[in-house]
Amino acid sequence: MVKSINLYNSFKIKTKHKGSIILIGNFDGLHLGHRALIETTLQASHSFAGKSALVTFDPHPQEVLGKRPVERINSRYHQEQLLIQAGLDEVKTLSFTEEFSELSPEGFVRRFLVEPYNLSQVVVGYDFRFGCNRAGDFKTLETMGKQLGFKVQEIPPLQLGGRTVSSTLIRQLIRENRFEQLPMYLGRPYGIRGSVEIGDQRGRILGFPTANINPRVNLALNKGVYVSRVCWQGRRLWGVSNFGTRPTFQRDKPLLETHLLDETIDLYGEIIEIQPLAFLRQVVKFSGPDELKAQIVMDIKQARNYLERSKQT
Repeated sequence: MVKSINLYNSFKIKTKHKGSIILIGNFDGLHLGHRALIETTLQASHSFAGKSALVTFDPHPQEVLGKRPVERINSRYHQEQLLIQAGLDEVKTLSFTEEFSELSPEGFVRRFLVEPYNLSQVVVGYDFRFGCNRAGDFKTLETMGKQLGFKVQEIPPLQLGGRTVSSTLIRQLIRENRFEQLPMYLGRPYGIRGSVEIGDQRGRILGFPTANINPRVNLALNKGVYVSRVCWQGRRLWGVSNFGTRPTFQRDKPLLETHLLDETIDLYGEIIEIQPLAFLRQVVKFSGPDELKAQIVMDIKQARNYLERSKQT
């Protein structure tokens, strides 16, 4: 049986409304194209005191249909927080399973849009597809809307700098380490946000303590070492970050580990955001702790040189 999971209990849902405006999609990264969809939904709901709701899916449909991990832009925590802060009345995440993928377009609309909501309007992006074999599209929704009494609005792609703003474009820029271009499309610096977890203390033993984030998704970020900006409680700190599986110590769980430059702060349990600024090198398996320690010293020197050149110190 397909389950409907509402992940975000902090929303205060309006108790009196004339109808619901529903926005549907994946929203990976919540870029400016997604923001345009959300703004359209909010404006429509405000125009007649309706309820605004966003319906999304987890895991990503391509992970179920393609049987492979999908690279994500944000950590799981960061994605949830961005959706919560978007200003909608409700965010509902539907569990995407093989059984769910077999629903007909008509079955999806009736079961997950019409039945749960006093549906007034559906908002979708220009490339939205749904239902078994992706058979449903805007025209399908439009036809069903005429039958069931709701409107459908399709939002055209957002063009910036001669490019279509999309999650695919942003993943490409991340893989190419072109972090300076990402704010144009995201509307914010690119970063990985999460709670700092207690690790195995390897960095502390080596003399380079780290703040560790488990992204809990397959990030698009390349495995490697970066110069990074660390955002914490309104402060901007600087660091060297390693994203990967730490092959020297035979660890297979990808972590984002950040050593702060010129700061000693106990960040365990704190929410921080790591913003990669420049790629330094790939992840390497060293012969032992001494060789790794020598490389970390070189990484820190390179990071300081970069920060000095870019005047970010």
